[in-house]
Amino acid sequence: MSKDMLGSVVRAAVGVPQKRLDLLAKIASRFAGDNPEGDAWHTHLRRIEDDGLPDTKLPVPEKPSLDPTIIELGEVEFNYDETIAEKLDGITDSKRIGWRTDWATDEKFPDVRKGKRRFKASAINFGRLMSDEGKGSIAEWCANNKKIRATPKEGIDLAKVSLRPKLDNVMPLALAGQFFVDQYGHRDALCFDRGGDERHLSRVWLGPSGLWDGRWWFLVLEELPSAA
Repeated sequence: MSKDMLGSVVRAAVGVPQKRLDLLAKIASRFAGDNPEGDAWHTHLRRIEDDGLPDTKLPVPEKPSLDPTIIELGEVEFNYDETIAEKLDGITDSKRIGWRTDWATDEKFPDVRKGKRRFKASAINFGRLMSDEGKGSIAEWCANNKKIRATPKEGIDLAKVSLRPKLDNVMPLALAGQFFVDQYGHRDALCFDRGGDERHLSRVWLGPSGLWDGRWWFLVLEELPSAA
């Protein structure tokens, strides 16, 4: 190395702050004659010196969307005067409801509403893990979008007028507007799923975490104005 070049290196090194000298020494050792990677380090650092530092900013992650997939199921009239037992006794076609759990009772899922009301029914699916209640939950989405989650009576009435294959592409379909809560705080809801050629009325246990996985669909309703 010429004396002029050595002098330039020394003068540059003298101006380096104390906190950066350790790194400067390590970089200099990379260029040592006995380092087989010296040329590669020189080429890489020369490119940085010519082109500037690469962009080291981390990408800002997108905020997860609460918007679910929505399948419209049409307008349906629900009869609250009938009991769950009466509704199920009147359905003998397995393409409407075949097997039904013995949890589908008025004792476990009481509903004191009376009369008939019309609703616009939809099935929604978030495609990811979702909380049942709280911030960023299914309940919050329904409240923000003026929807209510369907109860067993409403789900059974929908199934009665929705012969398979309708609803097949929104299974499993939770009727998460009403839960049976036992003495231990365990929460169970009714749901529809497929069983061969039949539509089954089953039950689902919502674990202590209160989370639904991404495969679940939820029956939601929007009440329509009553006829004048």
